[in-house]
Amino acid sequence: MGGLILELPPMLKRVVHLFGLAVRETGQALDRAGCRLQDKFIFEEKISRHRQIMNLFDRHPHLSVDSFVAPSASVIGDVMVADRSSIWYNSVLRADLNSIRIGSYTNIQDRAVILTAKDNPHGLSAAVQIGDYVTIGQGALLHACQIHRESMIGMGAVIGEGCIIEEGAIIGAGAVVPAGTRVPSMEYWAGNPAKYVRKVTKEEKGYITTFAENYYATSLKHREEFLPYSTAYIDLEQLQKRATRLGFSSSS
Repeated sequence: MGGLILELPPMLKRVVHLFGLAVRETGQALDRAGCRLQDKFIFEEKISRHRQIMNLFDRHPHLSVDSFVAPSASVIGDVMVADRSSIWYNSVLRADLNSIRIGSYTNIQDRAVILTAKDNPHGLSAAVQIGDYVTIGQGALLHACQIHRESMIGMGAVIGEGCIIEEGAIIGAGAVVPAGTRVPSMEYWAGNPAKYVRKVTKEEKGYITTFAENYYATSLKHREEFLPYSTAYIDLEQLQKRATRLGFSSSS
C-alpha cells in the first residue's frame, strides 16, 4: 500500500491520507461506543506511561479544537489553550498551584517548561498569562509570569516569578530575567541578569506575528499524523448532563 501511495499524484496522495485519518477517527469513535454499551470504560483509564492531558482533582485542562498538543507534551491542571496555538514535544505546562492561560496563535516550543505559584511575594499574580502571537522558544522556563501579546522569548531563557514582559518585547536566547522584573513594550533584553539592549524595530515586531502564523501552519502538518484531541466534547457532555438535571431534553 505504501508503494501505491508513493506512485499517486500529489493531490490524490492528500485525499488518501485524509481518508485514512477519517477511518482512524471513526474506528476510535466506534471503539468508545462499544465500550459504553458493554459498560466498560477502558478508554478512560488513567494509568499509562505518559499522560498527555491530566486533570488534578477539579482542575481540568481546556483545549481548543484548533490547538495542537504534541503526544510527548504534558498539559496538567488548570490550563486553557486558545485557538490555533501549539504545545510542542516534551514541553510541560503544570498548572497545579494556579492557572495557565495561553492566547491564540501562540507556540510553546519543544522542552519549554511553564510553572505557576501559589502566591507571589511581589504582590503580583501568581498565575501565568501568555497573550496572542507569542513565541516561547525551545527549552525556555517560565515561572508565574505574564507575557503580553506579540512577544518573543528566546531559546533557553528563564523568566522569573512575577515578571511582566510587555507587548512586542524580545528576550534573547539564554537570558535570565530576575523575579519581579518588568520589561517595557518594544524593548530587547539579553544577558544574565537580563538588561536593556535596544529598542525593537517595527520590522521585528511584524516578524514576530508572521513567525507565529507560520508556526501554526507547521502545527497543522504535525496534527495530521495524530488523532485530534480537544476538550470540547467533554464540555458538551457536561452541558447535556446539566440540561438533563434541569429537565431539558436534547430534542428541545
